[in-house]
Amino acid sequence: MAPAMRPDSAKVSAVGGSLDRLVALVVERLDTADVVAAAKWAAGDQGEPVIDDPVREAEVYDAVARLARGNDLPESWVRQAFFGQIEANKTVQRGLILRWRWDRTTAPTTPTDLGSVRPVIDRVNAEILEHMVVCRAELTAPDCLERLARIVFGVFATGRGDTLHRIALLRAVAALCPVRMDLT
Repeated sequence: MAPAMRPDSAKVSAVGGSLDRLVALVVERLDTADVVAAAKWAAGDQGEPVIDDPVREAEVYDAVARLARGNDLPESWVRQAFFGQIEANKTVQRGLILRWRWDRTTAPTTPTDLGSVRPVIDRVNAEILEHMVVCRAELTAPDCLERLARIVFGVFATGRGDTLHRIALLRAVAALCPVRMDLT
C-alpha cells in the first residue's frame, strides 16, 4: 500500500485546540483510506470495486450534524468540512485502486475488514469536530487557508506521503475553512 503520511511528532503539537493538532487528525483520518481501499478492492472480486457508499456516508454526515448541533457549530459548515474529508478519502481510494489495476503486483493480497477501521474513523471524526469548536476563530478567520497551508507544507517537508496522499490532504484541509462567511 501507499506510504502513510504521519506528521513528524516533533513538528506537530498535540496541545489543546491548535491547528497543528487538527491537521494531524485530518492526516490520521486520511491514513484510513489505504485500509478502506484494500477492503473495497477485495470485495470487488477482480471486478469494479465500489468506492461510493451512500449509506455509510449518510451515517457519517448524520453523526457529525448531531455533534455540530450539540457544540453550537453551523451544520452547513460541519457538513462542508466532512464532505471534504470523505472526498479526500475517496480520492486516495480511487488512486490506489487505479494503481492496483495497473500493476496487480502492488495490490493487497489479504482481505481487510472495514469493521476494524470504521471505529477509528468515527473517533477521529469526533475529535476533528471537537477541534473545529476550539479552533473556530482561527478556522473562520480570513487567513484560514494560509494558516492551514503552512502546517500542511510542514508535513510535506518531512518527506512523508506520496503525491496521491498529498493531494488528498490538501483537499481535506481546505474543506475546514468555511466557504461562506455566514457559516461563522
